[in-house]
Amino acid sequence: MMGFIKHSLVLAAVLLTGCVSYSQHQLPDVKTWPPAAATPAAKPSAFVRTTAQNQVNSGPAVAASGAQATAWETSVAETFRDSGRFARVSTDKVESDIYAEATLRNNEQFSMASAIITGATFFVIPSTAENTFTLETVFKDKDGKELGRVQKSESVRTWMHLVLIFGIPFQQDTRDVVQALTRSTLEEAVQRRLL
Repeated sequence: MMGFIKHSLVLAAVLLTGCVSYSQHQLPDVKTWPPAAATPAAKPSAFVRTTAQNQVNSGPAVAASGAQATAWETSVAETFRDSGRFARVSTDKVESDIYAEATLRNNEQFSMASAIITGATFFVIPSTAENTFTLETVFKDKDGKELGRVQKSESVRTWMHLVLIFGIPFQQDTRDVVQALTRSTLEEAVQRRLL
């Protein structure tokens, strides 16, 4: 009976651990969305290519893959479509007036020792990590000439602790961060007349 209670407590501690993430709000708010600058009479078509990379601490950046990378790429393309600045936005390589090459880097910074201690204590001792998302977009015309580049960054802090099981509904969706980065990029591109 005592063994069952111990196993139940360990299982409960593992299942009731949680984390909460929140944006650091380093990125200035987009003043108007969709961008309000004069829209050209004939809207250009756009090809958007997004590549995502993950980096842990100071390690090498590796190509991101899987559902999260796909969600980030979709978020960038949808934000371009929602901007109202383009007649067509394609993620398939087709002839277009504007070529946008977006590179999203996710640099996760955390202490390995703290993470091990948090895991070993079943999240009784908390730890934290910070993800810095950087979106660099290069805009080119249909001849391949670079029109300009825009780089935006935002950080998301994550705390992991036993009592944060109640914080799970408040997780920061990284697609929202990517959308905010893309909106800010498009706002600056319009202001600089890159589009």
